[in-house]
Amino acid sequence: MKNRKTDRNIFCAILVICMTLIVGISAFADNNIAAAPNSEEALKSNADHHKQYLEDAVTKLMQEGKLSTDKAERILEFKKKKLEERNMLTKEQKHQMKKRSLLSEMKQEGIITDEEAQIIRLKLHEMKETRLADGMQGLVDKGVLTPKDIDNIRDYMVKTREERKARIEKLKAMTPEERKVYFRENKKERKDIITKMVDDKVITEKQAEEIRKAVPELNRSKSKGLKQNRTLH
Repeated sequence: MKNRKTDRNIFCAILVICMTLIVGISAFADNNIAAAPNSEEALKSNADHHKQYLEDAVTKLMQEGKLSTDKAERILEFKKKKLEERNMLTKEQKHQMKKRSLLSEMKQEGIITDEEAQIIRLKLHEMKETRLADGMQGLVDKGVLTPKDIDNIRDYMVKTREERKARIEKLKAMTPEERKVYFRENKKERKDIITKMVDDKVITEKQAEEIRKAVPELNRSKSKGLKQNRTLH
């Protein structure tokens, strides 16, 4: 049981780094926003892609006594209202709506406070960590990934994290036009982290396939991350 818990913690840490890196670098590519990994901005961006779990997060927070029943009902009612409004929009209007912030709108409407918005973000982040850890743990249990693979992935993630942190600092000093040129000339950086690990011989194609099956959110990270639109911060 102890070893299982240790494996879960290791994978959880690896995947949190993975997802945060994707969010951080993609923010520059699409919005020219200096969102450094592990920053408040990265946490907000990370939550953007998990608004489908908002109802579960709000329910859990209500059960934990962190949100009142009345507050939870108002949040979910607002979300339902916005979804109904969105379904009546044209494709172009929907594209524009994706850039809006659901939590910010709720704050503006007086439905939630800054503190409550942060509590919701943290819960969404916590739930994501659990989903990722559970998915990867299944691969350990099936023998798809070995202890050696774990070490290799962890080392690769640490190295990649440092490289991207340095790259983000470099991007901060660029003008918007320079950033556009940079990303146009460095399209290979837009590969998702799993593909990059295969290219760099950290994992095999088969292992990558199994990881994507076990953790579908990593598949979505490539397309959603590169189109980063702020819909929930």
